Amino acid sequence: MIDSVKISAVMQNSYQAGGSMSKLGIKKTENGKGKFVSLAVRIPTIVIGAVLVVVVIICIAFGILTVRSINELAKKQINNVARENVLTIQKYMDGMNIYADTLGDSVMNYRTLGREDGEKAIIEALTRAVESGKIFSAYFAFEPNAFFSDTDNGLSYYVYKSGSGTATDILNDFDSYGEADYYAPTKASLNTHLTDPYEYELSDGTIVWLITLSTPIVENGKFIGVANCDMLLDTLSQLDYTNGNYKTSYMTITDEKNTYLVHSKLPELAGQSVDYSESIVQTVLGGTTIIRSGIKDKIDGASSFVVFSPVLLEGSDLTWVLTNIVHESEVYAPVYTSLFIIVIIGLVGIAVLGFIAFSSVRSALAPIKPLMKTAEDVGEFRLSDGPNDYDYPNNEFGKLAETFLSMSDNLKSIIKDVDVVLGGMAEGDFTTNSSCPEKYVGDMKNALMSINSIQENLGNTLKDISESAERVAVNSSQISDGSQALAQGATEQAGSVQELSGTINNVSEEVKNNADNAGRASTIALRTKDAIAVSNEEMSKLTASMDSIEEASNKIQDVISIIDNIAFQTNILSLNAAIEAARAGQAGKGFAVVADEVGNLAKRSQEAAQSTSDLIQMVTEAVDRGKGITDETAAALDRVSGYADETNEMIKEISEASINQSEALGQISIGISQISEVVQTNSSTSEESAAASIELANEANKLKEIVKPFKLR
Repeated sequence: MIDSVKISAVMQNSYQAGGSMSKLGIKKTENGKGKFVSLAVRIPTIVIGAVLVVVVIICIAFGILTVRSINELAKKQINNVARENVLTIQKYMDGMNIYADTLGDSVMNYRTLGREDGEKAIIEALTRAVESGKIFSAYFAFEPNAFFSDTDNGLSYYVYKSGSGTATDILNDFDSYGEADYYAPTKASLNTHLTDPYEYELSDGTIVWLITLSTPIVENGKFIGVANCDMLLDTLSQLDYTNGNYKTSYMTITDEKNTYLVHSKLPELAGQSVDYSESIVQTVLGGTTIIRSGIKDKIDGASSFVVFSPVLLEGSDLTWVLTNIVHESEVYAPVYTSLFIIVIIGLVGIAVLGFIAFSSVRSALAPIKPLMKTAEDVGEFRLSDGPNDYDYPNNEFGKLAETFLSMSDNLKSIIKDVDVVLGGMAEGDFTTNSSCPEKYVGDMKNALMSINSIQENLGNTLKDISESAERVAVNSSQISDGSQALAQGATEQAGSVQELSGTINNVSEEVKNNADNAGRASTIALRTKDAIAVSNEEMSKLTASMDSIEEASNKIQDVISIIDNIAFQTNILSLNAAIEAARAGQAGKGFAVVADEVGNLAKRSQEAAQSTSDLIQMVTEAVDRGKGITDETAAALDRVSGYADETNEMIKEISEASINQSEALGQISIGISQISEVVQTNSSTSEESAAASIELANEANKLKEIVKPFKLR
């Protein structure tokens, strides 16, 4: 009887506590409604996701801006390359023009020697010009009776290469050359004229392409004849053109009729036509440079940068178009490489940031685990073990832990106090009061009031039992009805216990699955460790490659230094040659031009050597930085390998804990089955109690004797 009173008191307190939790807004969550995700995983995931989005945006913006900048820079560089090539061909043609002028000026001196000696001097001068290798053939042609008398049908001297030597033609063929392209236009304009390219068959049957530079010979304003230099188009192709260090770069020269004169990539196209736009050609011939991108290469169809530049020679009708072509893929290659490096660095940074974020959050949230253990102990009223000895930080977690520990102490004191009071009542002592009423704060005051009320009311009840014993017989029928209702309630409880048993079996199966998943995760962690070991080996190879690049850069620097010294000595030689040419006067005029060109070439070589040296220095510094990055990456991979080991150990512990939990749940399931049997037994007992109520009347008289031992107020 007293045990039933104690159980009723505890149930009432639990009901009141549950009502208090509802008032506080605390709601129970149903198991299985949501997947538990640790904050130590969720927070780093959110941070890494945000950083990843920012990195992607930066990469896209960098790519767009870099492509634009590279596009403009490439146009400027390719335009500079085209300018250098234009200067190269202009200097060569200017030298040929000077050469032809020199021949024209010297021929007038030979006329004073008389016809026989003059012709010998002319042929000797033309032969020297051809044998110099600068031109293919040399040619003098005069108006009738203008140079020597008795030349009514003109006079021409032609020296050309024939086999390993030279051959000479002396003709009176004004009817043949008078209207020719290498004579009539020069006579009409009194300016240097350049012919269209034409084919010429050598003595061995070989077909070559030539162009003729025709210079007028004028005396006192009167046209006397022409001094011509015939040049092989192959000679133009062999000039020292620059490609701007672009592997796909090549150049072409075409005339106003869109005929190839020079093609540095496919020399065999010389003399063939090309389908350049007429509007572009006319604009360029007008002296305007045109730069276009996205033009398809006429050889392989690749999208390219193309610069159309005019080639003009002062004092002549030279109108050529020099075209420089560079594939866009080569120009943009550094951009793609930079983007790839940025992406790799970004990914490595994200990985490092993720590790730091995970470690930081894990460290910051470390107090949650012991705090949750304390909360679970309080929630399950396991208060006898005492508080854990975790050193909580002085922050929100510390305050929360302090609150939980204080609540645990209060609950422990209250439960002990309730146990003393109810224990005294169980022993028949209804005079024992609470020893710590100050602990009952908030809603717990109601629990204390309820206990006191139970104590007082039960005492009064016991007093009234003796007086009510006579009335027990009358009310026994009512007790019988109540017993039947209790039996029905016990039956319903048995059904609820059965459902609870099924739920626990499901949870046990889930825990077993978790143990299996943890085992598989352990296997994956081992594979991850092996993959990290392979990455370490590859990183070591990359570091060795960096060292080889640095050694090669140092060797290239030595070679550049030698080239610089050679350029310096060449410049000194060109200065000496120029001085000697000046001393030679008119006879050294042509040699002065050559000396000047050699000096310019030496100066450009020295500048190029210096630029190349600076670039090699930049490459060496970049290699040093790359080597540092690879060393840091290798160290990071070593750390990641250690963390993989730790993760594997943790997964093993989780697997073992899951197996233990599965076994514990099996024991709980057995306990629930036993409770179900007890509930069913209670149901049968309740039915028997209904029958026994008839006997209450007979036992009423005994109650007075039973109440006498109780200590009542």
